[in-house]
Order: sequence, then structure tokens, then C-alpha cells
Amino acid sequence: MAIGRTHRPHYDRSRCKICELCRWMCPDLAITKAQDEDCIRIDLKYCKGCGICAEFCPKGAIWMVLEAESQDSP
Repeated sequence: MAIGRTHRPHYDRSRCKICELCRWMCPDLAITKAQDEDCIRIDLKYCKGCGICAEFCPKGAIWMVLEAESQDSP
């Protein structure tokens, strides 16, 4: 878990249209486009849990959950 992160992003690949708005808005550069697949990748090592990606996602493919309640990767 990143120091101080209280929330983490979860990602629904089926909703994502690969507009990459989340990637452009991420202040931590924690989001990349997977070269081998049509999806994005969220690197939790760098994600600070700010939620900007979720706020700007036009399709609701990213949402924030409490870090303590999360068992899955994004």
C-alpha cells in the first residue's frame, strides 16, 4: 500500500473505451496503456489514491474503493 493512500482505483475493462483521459489526468503517472491489450494498467506502486482518474472517466470504468476493504487488483 502506498503511504497515506486511503482509497485505491478499481477498473472495469468492459466499460473502458480507451480514451486515455485517466492517463492524461493522473498526477502520479500511475496509468499506462497496455501495449499488448486494449486496456489501461494502473500501477498501485505509484498511485496515491487521489481519485482524479475516476472523476474524469466518462464511462465510469474507474471507481475508488477503500484501501482497507479492497482485496483485488485494479
